[in-house]
Amino acid sequence: MAFPYSLVIFDLDGTLVDSAADIAESVNRTLRDWNLPTYDTPRITGWIGEGSRKLITSAFRHAGSDADIDEVMPGFLEHYAETALDGIAYEGVVDTLAALHAEGVKLAVCTNKNEEFVRPLLEARGMLHYFDGIVGANTLPERKPSGVPLRYLATQARVDIDRTLVVGDSESDVLAARDAGMDFVLVSYGYRKSLDLHAAGAVAVIDRMPDLLGITPPDMPRRYRSMP
Repeated sequence: MAFPYSLVIFDLDGTLVDSAADIAESVNRTLRDWNLPTYDTPRITGWIGEGSRKLITSAFRHAGSDADIDEVMPGFLEHYAETALDGIAYEGVVDTLAALHAEGVKLAVCTNKNEEFVRPLLEARGMLHYFDGIVGANTLPERKPSGVPLRYLATQARVDIDRTLVVGDSESDVLAARDAGMDFVLVSYGYRKSLDLHAAGAVAVIDRMPDLLGITPPDMPRRYRSMP
């Protein structure tokens, strides 16, 4: 059976790419620059998902610093750029993108990572050529959890909202998809924080990206609603 959506919009960090260790390294380098205590990767992972400014703000406030984040950001972005290409694609991601692309499904990325860091990472992991559209945190006036960037990508792709699927791992993805009026799938392996994946209203919760190829919309006949 053909894939039931014409456009799939993916989150990046925690969905396509495991970048937690690399982001943590950039945060800790910045904290060391300011002679502040550093944190382990699991702790920093809990701050990922709402953009780089909120990430570094959380780190500095937890470290007991009231430094002006406007002064901190230039150094942080330098360290972020130093580690930006180190993220690793999750198992099965590239093959899944290839399968969807071969079927004629349009693909896009919507992330709260600044756009200048997105394309080089996707290219380094062999994914860039699969995507028809990319929106980062600084591409538009609004970012996730707003649904504006999702609707923008659908408009650019000339695909109706009800034919668009969002794939993500966090509350920001859920809220953005709801705001945009789009169906969404959640991955179980990402940076979900305290999000209850199974109570969020997702079309499916998948443990590995290739499972995406077997999903069906909730309004399809029950006999078709089985995972491969």
